[in-house]
Order: sequence, then structure tokens, then C-alpha cells
Amino acid sequence: MKIRGAVLLGLMILSTVAVAGVKDTVHNFSSSAASPNAFFWGTSQVCVFCHAVHNADPSSQALGNHEVNRGQLYTMYTSNTMDMNQTASPNEGSLICLSCHDGTIAVNSLNNLPGPEGAGTYGTPGGAGLDASGRLTSASHAFVGTDLRDDHPVGVLYDATLDPNFHAKTGNSQLYPDKLLSEGIYVECTSCHNPHDNTYSNFLVESNSGSALCLRCHIQ
Repeated sequence: MKIRGAVLLGLMILSTVAVAGVKDTVHNFSSSAASPNAFFWGTSQVCVFCHAVHNADPSSQALGNHEVNRGQLYTMYTSNTMDMNQTASPNEGSLICLSCHDGTIAVNSLNNLPGPEGAGTYGTPGGAGLDASGRLTSASHAFVGTDLRDDHPVGVLYDATLDPNFHAKTGNSQLYPDKLLSEGIYVECTSCHNPHDNTYSNFLVESNSGSALCLRCHIQ
């Protein structure tokens, strides 16, 4: 019982920390005050739009609760100056973001609804950034779409041996640039963005003053 109690307490603390970071940002879709352009009427839970404590997506590494279309086709970034290899489509560190931001899946399309209802949609869409089905529209500044040619490249297998203008990996996940890489090897959306914390605006993982974040990987 003591072990079980400790585990439950730990989950409660983690939940509190996560909500404390998200609840005042536009990723709090339960609040029209926090997210005036994309919110859902009749909801009160903050974390449920991305995470489920129980019955989460088994393929997710973060107790994922939002539908992800792994078969979605994207037009990837391309450039004759990019020397590193790129995958044919984004990996997990980008798919979790694109599952809302590409506009193909409703923001409230969840694998596991709170309570016994099962999979489906949660709440009624509100705000100018969503259509009637709960999908982000091109009118929203958060809309990325499926054409990624005008965005920072993702699905990049980071290998500084192929380009001397990048810092070499250290083999230590607590040091740069390794610290920023998704799954320890890829440049993905989560390399630069933390959806739980908007301290540095645009949900950046750290300050980009003086291009500091860019220079964690790029050599000036």
C-alpha cells in the first residue's frame, strides 16, 4: 500500500507541474481565456488533449492521447545546401505536433475520452482558429499544413560528419547538441519547441536571444 500510495502521489505531483506550465498558454484548450482562438466548450481538463494516464496510445512514449495519423503524407523541406540525410516523413517528435498543426485531425480527436465513453471527440469547438469539426484552419497563425517546404526541416538524421558547419554530437544526452535531438538522433519539432512551456514565446525550449538556440547546432 505504501508503494502504491507513493506512485499515486508522484503522478499527482507530475500532473500538477504539467498543468502549471500549460494552463496559462494557448495549449490550454479547455479555456477560452487562455486560448481564445482555439478552445472547446464543456471541458475542464487541460492535459487530456495530449495525454492519458490510463489506456494511452501504446505506440506513444509520452502517454499520448491525441490521434496521430502516421500515414499522412507531407511535402518535406528540400535544399541543395542540406548535406544531412532526411527521412521520407516526420518522426514521432514532429508527428505529435503536426497531429494538430497540420490541420488534418481535429484538436479534440482523442484516443481515450475521460470516463467510460471511449474514443471520440471531446467538447464543442470554439474560437476563430478552428472549423466546425475542431480542426485548425489556414486562418490560424498556428496552422502549418502538410507542405513543410517553408518550415525548418524535420526528420533530419543529425550527423555533423556530413557538414562541418554543425557541432558534433557528444554522445551525452545532457549536453548540446544531443540534448535537443528527438530520440537522440533526429531534428524534429520538439528539438526546438516545448509544448508545455511558453516562457520564451513560440514555445521555444530556451531563449533564442542572439540566435543562441540556433547556435546550439549551427556553427556561426
